Amino acid sequence: MIFNRYRNFCSVTLLAGLVASLAACGAGDQEQSGVQNRTIAVTTAKAEVRDVQTQLNSVGRLVSKNTPILASEISARVIEVLVDEGEPVESGQVLVRLDTTAFELARREAEAVIQSLSVSIANEERRVKRYRDLKTTNAMSQERLDDVEAKLAGAKASKAAAEARLAITEDRLSKAELVSPVNGMVERRHVSVGDYVRPADPMIMVTDTVNLRAELPFPETVAHLLKPGQQIFLESPIAPGLVHEAVVDLIRPQVVSANRALLVIAEVKNPGPWRPEATVGGRVVVEIRPAAIVVPYMAVVERPAGRVVYVLDESSSGQVRQQVVEPGERQNGTIEILSGLRAGQVVAADGAYYLSDGASVQVRDGES
Repeated sequence: MIFNRYRNFCSVTLLAGLVASLAACGAGDQEQSGVQNRTIAVTTAKAEVRDVQTQLNSVGRLVSKNTPILASEISARVIEVLVDEGEPVESGQVLVRLDTTAFELARREAEAVIQSLSVSIANEERRVKRYRDLKTTNAMSQERLDDVEAKLAGAKASKAAAEARLAITEDRLSKAELVSPVNGMVERRHVSVGDYVRPADPMIMVTDTVNLRAELPFPETVAHLLKPGQQIFLESPIAPGLVHEAVVDLIRPQVVSANRALLVIAEVKNPGPWRPEATVGGRVVVEIRPAAIVVPYMAVVERPAGRVVYVLDESSSGQVRQQVVEPGERQNGTIEILSGLRAGQVVAADGAYYLSDGASVQVRDGES
């Protein structure tokens, strides 16, 4: 009796387990089938033909082409300083004025001497003329004529010396005002009102903020690719979003021993907000390949077979076909395809990472 009850209980339990297993298997098959038949939304793009540039990138600095340290050319006292550090200046603008009292007096003295000598010379010229007339009638000795002619020559020499002293004085007067030779900004001020300066004493340092040079180091391994005249695109974090186009003007012949780098220099006009000594990034175009095939960068994904794109299969609506490609240069959100894709083929772009060969896709509205 007990044995029969136990046998019936085992039979019922076994049957329930079998039913549960069959139900689970059925649910798993449905789930797997759902995964395989899932449609993935993607955007698409056509493989386009355009020129592709091979570029070399570097980060360097901007330097001023002109940073003159303006020094005194005369000995005098500073009576006025018209600029301070950080102020913009223009070419020809007066920066510092020096005391000119001593030079004004020297000029007046030289002018008076010249005037006196001019009167003496005029008088001696009349005397020489009269003595020469008398000499023609033998009423004047040659010795006296020679004396007055020598006196006239001496007066003319003294006047020439006085005129030279006047020119020197006027030159010093012109240097009593220190003017900027360039458009730029005052980098440093070395003098104050009341200072006594002598020739060669520095007074003002001006930095040219208009004429700049971009100095970019490149490794010696790419030296064979670089040459003057190549196109270069410059950007500085001091003005985000501003890209300035220039050319390579020169390449320093010597490799820097500290980092084995070659220095590429491009001379530029300041496009506006750039400043000397700021960081600058440069992209040098070393090669241009015309008629290259490009696709959006996100269309190329890594798979066990290599780098692939997913091409919309024209023979099977709504499915993609995996295609191995050889990528090349990447720039501006696109990537060059060296082989494995034809121009005009439609590839999955956004969403390609989630695809596999033969996957079903749905193109988002407005994109094909």
